[in-house]
Amino acid sequence: MGLLDRVFGERRSGLASPSSWLLNAWGGQSTASGSTVTHETALRHPAVFRAVSLISSTVGQLPLKVYRRLGASGDKVPEPLHRLYPILSAAPNAEMTGLEFREALQGDLCLYGNAFGQIERDRQGRVVALWPLQASQMQITRDDDRRLLYRYQTATQIHEFVHEPVRPVILHLRAFSADGIVGRSPIQVARESIGAALASDEYGARFFGSGAAPGGVLQGPRGARLTEQAHQRLRASWEAAHRGVSRSHRVALLEDGWSWNPISVGNRDSQWIESRQMGIVDIARLFGLPPWMLFEMGHSANYSNVEQQAIDFTREIGGWLRRWESQIDRSLLSARTSPFFARFTIEGLLRGDIATRYQAYATGRQWGWLSINDVRRLEDLNAIGPAGDDYMEPLNMSPAGLGGAPTTETPIEPLSEAASSRLLDMATGELQ
Repeated sequence: MGLLDRVFGERRSGLASPSSWLLNAWGGQSTASGSTVTHETALRHPAVFRAVSLISSTVGQLPLKVYRRLGASGDKVPEPLHRLYPILSAAPNAEMTGLEFREALQGDLCLYGNAFGQIERDRQGRVVALWPLQASQMQITRDDDRRLLYRYQTATQIHEFVHEPVRPVILHLRAFSADGIVGRSPIQVARESIGAALASDEYGARFFGSGAAPGGVLQGPRGARLTEQAHQRLRASWEAAHRGVSRSHRVALLEDGWSWNPISVGNRDSQWIESRQMGIVDIARLFGLPPWMLFEMGHSANYSNVEQQAIDFTREIGGWLRRWESQIDRSLLSARTSPFFARFTIEGLLRGDIATRYQAYATGRQWGWLSINDVRRLEDLNAIGPAGDDYMEPLNMSPAGLGGAPTTETPIEPLSEAASSRLLDMATGELQ
């Protein structure tokens, strides 16, 4: 043992196989299951990776537009000529698309509870680009004047940004936060559940790596004694012949009274499969997703309620979208004084099957709140011109509040008894 080993002992650690103290320094924490959970190790679990990528890609692919308010009526119109419109929707910087930028920040938001983008401005203070900053390398503190300080550390240098309410330089997205400044990391909050899921996967890998057979004892004849060298050689030869899935179910050749006695319980007896399923359900619960979206097709997923669960997913996504919209309005569009604001278009997430959509369009068209052009825009079709903007209304309805008051139209006189009898005779063919 070298001097450093004797002085530091366990604290010597390399990047290939870091010790527990180094993992803790990176933000990982040991769990009761024995698995150390960091944001990177959590992504190794397929359910966590699927949940994060699903939410991130959904937020990334939704259209993000800039609108202008029309007075106090609450109406709005898109403003494609606004300077921020192409930055938010198409190209936030010279290297990324809008989808890639939103996907990257949303991934950090799901994992770390925080996401950061650097706001690049020109000399007039106008936004010209947005650049992603990795949440794992950002620290937030306050200075003596109670201003927020963002300290971003890369491999070669440290950048410090001071938050200015009038002209922010950092776009900061937060998940649930206890102090309103730093978001809580879902991974660290639920590290025990994620650690149990990782341990379950590791158990399965070790089980199959050992030949998918329980551990056991090689028992020799009564009175047999092995030297240490013979003991090691016997163990090595046995594992070389039977360890691993490719060597499972081989015939064991034992001699001189030796026998193999398995001592472990089987997988089904230890409910290993059920524990893996519950791990996926816990991860789905953590990210607010229906389990079937993580391909856990348990009892909760069937044809009758999948559509309702898809609507619930849209509501969950709506919470993430609102965080984006409010921070963009505050940091990029000066929400207090500007008539402009940013909104995602989520109609695509709300679409049902074609029969349901067409029935809803017909109802909206019949009762007057949808025009032909409105319907075509919802289906990503071009408008048909000014004539398509006309709204229809049922003929047999009167304006609300009239209470059935008589109109100016000429009333219809009721038929006499004789005329009614004559029409009935004509209808039944009895008129001679």
